[in-house]
Amino acid sequence: MNHHIILFFLSLFIMTSCSSNIPKLEYVPKGDYSLDTYYYSVNLTQIKDDRALVSLSCKGLNQERVIFHFPKTIPGTYRELDYGEMIARLEARNSQGDSLPVNKIGKNYFEIANAKDLTSIQYWVDDTWDHPKAMTRIWPMGGTNIEDSTNFVINASGWFGFFDGLESVPVQVSLIMPKEMKSFSALPVYDINGDTIKLNARDYHQLIDCPIMICEPDTATFMVANTKVFIESYHANGDKGFADVIKKDIQPSMEAIAIFADSLPVDEYHLILYIRDGKVFMETMQSKDAGLLKKAKTVWDNRSLLGAGALEHGSSSFYVLSDFGDTTFTSMIKRVALHEFMHIFTPLNLHSELIGDFDYVNPKMSKHLWLYEGVTEYFANLIMVQSGLISDRKFFSEKIAAKIGSAARYPEKKMSFTDMSEHVFNKKYGRHYYQVYQRGAVIGLLLDIEIIRLTNGKKTLKDVVLELSSKYGPDKSFDEETIFDQFTTLVHPDLRQWFSKYIEGTIPLDIEGGLAQIGVEYSEKGSHTVPKRIFRDYKTKTHALSIGKYRKIKKVGKKDPIGFQEGDKVNTEVLGSILYDGNGYPIPQGTTIEISLKRDQKIISLPYTIEHKKRKYKHRVLKLKAPSQNASDYFAVWKGQ
Repeated sequence: MNHHIILFFLSLFIMTSCSSNIPKLEYVPKGDYSLDTYYYSVNLTQIKDDRALVSLSCKGLNQERVIFHFPKTIPGTYRELDYGEMIARLEARNSQGDSLPVNKIGKNYFEIANAKDLTSIQYWVDDTWDHPKAMTRIWPMGGTNIEDSTNFVINASGWFGFFDGLESVPVQVSLIMPKEMKSFSALPVYDINGDTIKLNARDYHQLIDCPIMICEPDTATFMVANTKVFIESYHANGDKGFADVIKKDIQPSMEAIAIFADSLPVDEYHLILYIRDGKVFMETMQSKDAGLLKKAKTVWDNRSLLGAGALEHGSSSFYVLSDFGDTTFTSMIKRVALHEFMHIFTPLNLHSELIGDFDYVNPKMSKHLWLYEGVTEYFANLIMVQSGLISDRKFFSEKIAAKIGSAARYPEKKMSFTDMSEHVFNKKYGRHYYQVYQRGAVIGLLLDIEIIRLTNGKKTLKDVVLELSSKYGPDKSFDEETIFDQFTTLVHPDLRQWFSKYIEGTIPLDIEGGLAQIGVEYSEKGSHTVPKRIFRDYKTKTHALSIGKYRKIKKVGKKDPIGFQEGDKVNTEVLGSILYDGNGYPIPQGTTIEISLKRDQKIISLPYTIEHKKRKYKHRVLKLKAPSQNASDYFAVWKGQ
């Protein structure tokens, strides 16, 4: 299929930003306003019309009226989600079972009168994954799923509310589950009695931070330093064994995290994955018999398959991915899992009060997405190159070059990165949100190099982040306005000017000058002699098997010198690496290499004699063959050597 269709719809899921007004609630509780514990209960064996009934036991509020909230948004999403729209038929009752007046005063707010007599609340929760209002607004990894007797995804923001001002109260969730099903979450288990499990959260913030998936078990485990990693997987077609498949694919890169720090700040970490079955969808899109209208209808009818991604949490991450065949979705997990795991440092252990005490009612966004997302993305890639899992060439010529190319589309002369971050709910700024992973990672790399330069190789960005993480940790927030000064104090006075210019200011990043410090050459555009591209330059047509690295030969080009056949499956990651040396320079023309592929379920190799051509380029990044001694020394520090 045309892969651009998937990317277009994915962009809608990722980039759409809302700017709706949040009502200002003039409400200040008076007198004895408290609650010992939120006692929630859900019977998942009694699903009705794709809805679940949620019950809350609460008493002792002692107010004439209270406001019961659902989150406007949650940390890590950077957009307004309005979970309250998924709540129906909310009822409040006193100890005699009599109804109390309830008034919905906004998308996410319920006002309850005579609340001094309130003892319980009941309401129905709708499924965001297939709800027409929510499925394109609420990211699936931050949403809810109700598949009776099969699978339940409980992101607490879509299931459980809270009383205004009582976010710090402990929460207990009691779940009655269908037989043979298990609960997977980072939340502590309080009790298990038959099919009932009770989970405890120290407060509402922890509840939000720990998604729950309930299904028949498909699990695997391994260790990363001192942290036990759990893979907890569910495949929509009912097949098992995917947890082991995922483990095999991601374990080497995850274990490489051990080189980042001697001890990691969490004892357990959960990768919770829901895998959608997209095989029939892909078969239709690849069919020669299916016309354009049928394919367009198939895309629309299966648009939920096209929303994919992951959402980080303190001790877990939740993934929603689509399997279009050959389990190649694991390549996406491999790329993303490292990033999500590295959030255990930022923002779990290093965050401002805007995250540490997140306001679910009137959320304010932090200006430091360069740190939370940009540096995290940079560290995920840095670990790969420092551990030897990817080459210097791949890091610079592919990953960093691609991020620089993407960052070039950011209006850096008009919009500072801190302004974009702080106002990401606003459409003007929100359309550039994706840059936190692109330009943000470039900022991380250049900041790392600048710290190495200013300290003459005695410190790196990793050193500073670990030092600040140790100072603060998960329960202590830094001041939103002083974190730049704190970085500066730990490094060098001149670093403050760097932050002012490139993150708070609108001065273009000095990519060329920064990379030169470690002996890496950057050129914005030009032409050079490079190997011909295996597919494009020989007119061989392919299509992606999934959002991954494998492509299938659709039509062999007339000038193909390799001997491809229709149906061959080729690993494009390998193709890119065998045409260049470790520093990113082309393998000489006339060199014969072997191309490995899968044909009729067998692995075979085909010889190819490399041919060169002239080609224009944008954003070329190459490690110099003969850098200065100082640049070599700085490169060694940067590489962790």
